[in-house]
Amino acid sequence: MRCKMLFNLSACDHEISGVSPFTLANFLIQKKFGDHYILQKESNSSASHLKFKTFGRLSISELSYGSEVQLKIPPLGNFYHLQIILGGSCTWQCNGRHFLLRPGDSMIHVPSSEYSTTYSPDCKKLIIQIPKDFLQQSAREFGYLTSNEPILFNSTPVPFPNSGPAFNLLNDIIEQDGARLGDRAELYYAKLLSNAILNTYDSNLNQSECLSGPHHRHIELIRDHVMDNLTTDIPVDQLASICRISRKSLYNLFERETGLTPSAYIRQLKLETVHSELSNNRRVRNVTEVALKYGFTNLGRFSAQYREHIGELPSETLRRLERQPF
Repeated sequence: MRCKMLFNLSACDHEISGVSPFTLANFLIQKKFGDHYILQKESNSSASHLKFKTFGRLSISELSYGSEVQLKIPPLGNFYHLQIILGGSCTWQCNGRHFLLRPGDSMIHVPSSEYSTTYSPDCKKLIIQIPKDFLQQSAREFGYLTSNEPILFNSTPVPFPNSGPAFNLLNDIIEQDGARLGDRAELYYAKLLSNAILNTYDSNLNQSECLSGPHHRHIELIRDHVMDNLTTDIPVDQLASICRISRKSLYNLFERETGLTPSAYIRQLKLETVHSELSNNRRVRNVTEVALKYGFTNLGRFSAQYREHIGELPSETLRRLERQPF
């Protein structure tokens, strides 16, 4: 027998109740939570309820329409939606596939998909909206060798874990008052949740290509050292010394385990960290200061390397941050 999930969005920015499904849908659209087109609903219903909060780059809603409602959701564009059924049930239809979701079931809607869903009168959902670029960057920072292609998840519903990292992190996030935590802590929590999601749901990210996965212990040791010393110059000989192996053995190890040279591996981690700062830190004034901070003194070469690895110029990343609303 299925039971209701334990999640309760206790710390929220907005809460509305006793409104029509149209009012609830319009609120979500105003919050840039994806378009919601109501195709049919029970007449004269005013039993919808919503809790909503932002947490770093995440947006979170706990909602119920209080009546049977059918929605059409266009492609989300720049966002993923993790949906968890807390109570009742809903149907989901996309590309000829049809599923019935019940309490404890979850699935991730990818930015490119259009779908329709029908809520039962007692259906209650928790929806976490994750920006596409944020999830991609989190994947890089946690060691996934991702391309610039979008992360694609299996569209089959799966039970959301009722224990473990994903469960604990999500509980912490929905119960935390973000104003008390501060921006850096919110960002940290959001990245940890992104990593937990990547570890929980099947996707096109190959776990065998994950640098933080089951690789040689020396790779793990070196990654930790590099991440702790990103703003310093890290000689290859220093890495060999840390692992107590020869320089030649170090190169052979990296070729076998990562397909990279040690220097290219260090550069990749630094470029991904630069991308994170340009994407998230509103105190950054220009690209040059960030490039120099991480040891990129040849700015022309840095821009070329950044574009090759990230898929855009660093100035384009920074401009996108400047266009985002506070």
